[in-house]
Amino acid sequence: MSEVQQKDLVLSINEYAYVRDNTKGNISCWVGPTKTSLSSSDDLVSFNTKKKCFEKCSYSEAIKLFTTAPENWYVILKNPVEGNRHPAPKSSNELPENVNIGRKVNIRGPVSFALYPGQMAKVIRGHALRSNQYLLARVYEAKSANEANNGEILDTEGNKISKETNYVNGQILVIKGTEVSFYIPPTGIEVIPVDNQTNNGYIRDAVTLERLEYCILKDEDGNKRYVHGPEVVFPKPTETFITSPKGGYIFKAIELSKISGIYVKVIAEYDEGKVHHPVGEELFITGEQQMIYYPRPEHAIISYDGKLMHHAIAIPEGEGRYVMNRLTGEIKTVHGPAMYLPDPRVEVIVKRKLSRNECQLLYPGNREALEYNLSLTEKSVEKSLVQDLDPFTTFMATNSIKSSLANLEANANISRGTSYTKPRTITLDNKYEGVVTVDVWTGYAVNVVSKNGERRVVCGPQTILLDYDQTLSEMQMSTGKPKTTDELIYTAYLRHENNKISDIIDIETKDFVKAKVTVSYCVDFDKDYMDKWFNVENYVKYLCDRERSLIKRAAKNYTIEEFYQNYSEIVRNIAINANDQKSEAEASERHIGRFFSENGMYVYDTEVLGISVEDSISRLLTTHQYEMVRQGLELSDAEKRISVSEKLAEAEQKEQELNSQKLLNSLALEEIENTKRLAIRANMVEKESEITKASKQAQKDLDVIITAIEDAKLAREKKAFEQELAQKQALADVEKSKQEAYASMVASIMGSIQPDLVAAMSAQNETELMKSIGENISPYALAEGKSVDEFISTLFRGTTLESVVNKFGDKQS
Repeated sequence: MSEVQQKDLVLSINEYAYVRDNTKGNISCWVGPTKTSLSSSDDLVSFNTKKKCFEKCSYSEAIKLFTTAPENWYVILKNPVEGNRHPAPKSSNELPENVNIGRKVNIRGPVSFALYPGQMAKVIRGHALRSNQYLLARVYEAKSANEANNGEILDTEGNKISKETNYVNGQILVIKGTEVSFYIPPTGIEVIPVDNQTNNGYIRDAVTLERLEYCILKDEDGNKRYVHGPEVVFPKPTETFITSPKGGYIFKAIELSKISGIYVKVIAEYDEGKVHHPVGEELFITGEQQMIYYPRPEHAIISYDGKLMHHAIAIPEGEGRYVMNRLTGEIKTVHGPAMYLPDPRVEVIVKRKLSRNECQLLYPGNREALEYNLSLTEKSVEKSLVQDLDPFTTFMATNSIKSSLANLEANANISRGTSYTKPRTITLDNKYEGVVTVDVWTGYAVNVVSKNGERRVVCGPQTILLDYDQTLSEMQMSTGKPKTTDELIYTAYLRHENNKISDIIDIETKDFVKAKVTVSYCVDFDKDYMDKWFNVENYVKYLCDRERSLIKRAAKNYTIEEFYQNYSEIVRNIAINANDQKSEAEASERHIGRFFSENGMYVYDTEVLGISVEDSISRLLTTHQYEMVRQGLELSDAEKRISVSEKLAEAEQKEQELNSQKLLNSLALEEIENTKRLAIRANMVEKESEITKASKQAQKDLDVIITAIEDAKLAREKKAFEQELAQKQALADVEKSKQEAYASMVASIMGSIQPDLVAAMSAQNETELMKSIGENISPYALAEGKSVDEFISTLFRGTTLESVVNKFGDKQS
């Protein structure tokens, strides 16, 4: 468009433009439809709403459309003219003097108008609300809001609502969808957009709560309001929703059971029914009192090391846990099987650290238990408590716990699988978590001692759960042979059944010969004296010393020869006190043997393993014993030879008598056998004669039958031959007829063939032959650079096909 054309301002219907007179500075509003010519001092300008000034612009930028609001829309007009006047169409409009600079009015549609210079307008759709939506509105001019009647408020049934309220400047209003279905604000009230910076949307969503859900609203004064579902929650003007770490405003109620609970502290007094809860009171709420827990503003949840919920501890059968009262310091032992839920207000689960000596005493040779207890320092325990995720005391595991209450409210939801899965499985590893456990094996006993002086003896097989102040009393046992106190074994386990103790005893006989006797005692403890079993600190040394003294004293009553010959019986009788017990009936049924009333121990048997004497005496005893054995063997050998001779003579006599009787019996049996043999032979001769006669007669009869069979066979063969001969003759006649007919037919065909037909067939065959040769030879001819005729003539020269090729070539030429 040329400059001349641009000096003509043409406006259509619903268009307007601002023109500035540069000589006077006036700005007029031209409203279409109209056409006007601009002078050289006139410029087209537009109003910059951000800078609030007029700027020169191009022709296309200067033309503006009317501000139009259809039905159920409204216009926010800034700097209105009194009387709600607007520029008249088809004319130039100067800015009136009665413009209300700085004011805003809300004009309900339908309406369409141009703007005076300096006016600003914004078209907004009327606010249609659902039941779970709301608006936030602000009163910016209370007088106009109280007097205005140009706003429109419809209730949920579509009826117009007229409210008589006393608005105050700056007041925030909440327009709820449950009360109002359509809202257009009157003058003096503006709807606050969701995003004030971008004015992006006005309708806000309320929080819709289902059952087992709640939300938290925080007021400007710091108080919180908890709302439980099902409910549609609208915030008050001064309230904001608290957002969970997962996002959103909805929290799940906390599911409690009989084995889980929440530890809370009352931070504001309140009454619950007839119960008054003062400030500072601590509550432990479990599923016994409340299966579903909703947090209250008066409650503050107490957490330990990030653990907010408290769950019961699984104590299997045969195990236990130490539970300490935080107020009194008393420690009790809880035995399984149980799901024990400690009250965190007064109870705490404690571990017992065993010293090095206690570990070696209770668990001899268990290096793992020793290392574990040595590592239980205060700092390591605190570190493990922070890092450990115990499945029975940890409600949730998270590395970033921003807020205990917010985290609990975000994660404490009732979440159960929707698809079929196998039953939940947990692994119990209470090896070092629970009560100190001692396994007493079969045949062993321990003495459990408390710090208050009480003690009890426990026999295996049994598992003992030691209370926190209990331990096992220590015993000493001598080692070596003979038993001494140079090397002692420290243990808490007494073998009260089938115990064996070995020892070597130095003795001296009546003739002053020294010897060593090796023995093994079989020892048991009488259960009627169970309370005395641990009275002797080193029962092994005590037993060996007592038995050693008795055996030494008894050995003084025998010479070495007497003692050497019967030492096993002598030592055993003294060890088990057999001389004082004339019969088993007179002895105690429980402890047949030597009994020690000091600790209820008795030796019921003794095995004498051997004896060793001085070398010189040993050689003499060996020689004497050898001589006695040799003489005894010689005497025994002579007696045996005499006995053998007598028995041989008796055996020979009996053998002769038996041979004579055998001969007589043999003759008698032979006579009987010959008689029977003759009778059998005569019978056999008679039967053979009868069989011969019958055989001859049968042969005669058989010859007649064979002759008849041969005659019948010859007749059949003759008949078959005659039939075969007749059949062959018939076949020969048929074949002869066929040959004659075939010869006649061939002669007829050959006679019908004319010479021209033969020539035609020969030409046809030669043509097909040459065609086939040409198709197959042409590639080779091209490869040689020759023509096909020349290549074929050369190739078949001197062959039977040469005449055919020449003949075909002549035809082609």
